[in-house]
Amino acid sequence: MKKYNILLITLLSILFTSCLKDGLEIGELSTECDVTNVKFEHRWVIENSQIPGMAELRFKEMSVAKIIDKERCTIDVTITVPKVDANYPEEQRNATVLSNIACSFEVSRAASVKPLGASPTLGKLGDYTQERTYRVTSASGEYKDWVLKVSAFNK
Repeated sequence: MKKYNILLITLLSILFTSCLKDGLEIGELSTECDVTNVKFEHRWVIENSQIPGMAELRFKEMSVAKIIDKERCTIDVTITVPKVDANYPEEQRNATVLSNIACSFEVSRAASVKPLGASPTLGKLGDYTQERTYRVTSASGEYKDWVLKVSAFNK
């Protein structure tokens, strides 16, 4: 049995050994640093009635009408809170506010995003009652500062 284990380990080592060599040419890095989409969602936690101490994260995506201006690096959005349904109770709809909502961006391939100033971290609950600025950095290191403005929040 030991012989088979040693043989298997040897074969796996050979299979997973890299064939790349040092000194390979590095490809050109992307300079794109655009925002291509923006989303908002309300999040809340409910206690699990069957397992004490366990909780479940729920979320409801908002309807977002957006104007993404790549020339000016601005994103102007109108958010509409969905109607109550089986997965979105009235209590949570009433609790959905612009000052405590999660936002996410879709950006150019290989780009990264960071908040500037008092802007909330994307993907976490934050206050979007005023304009927020985010820096989108391309893979090559070029960047654009994007201003996000919520023009309307309809309930």
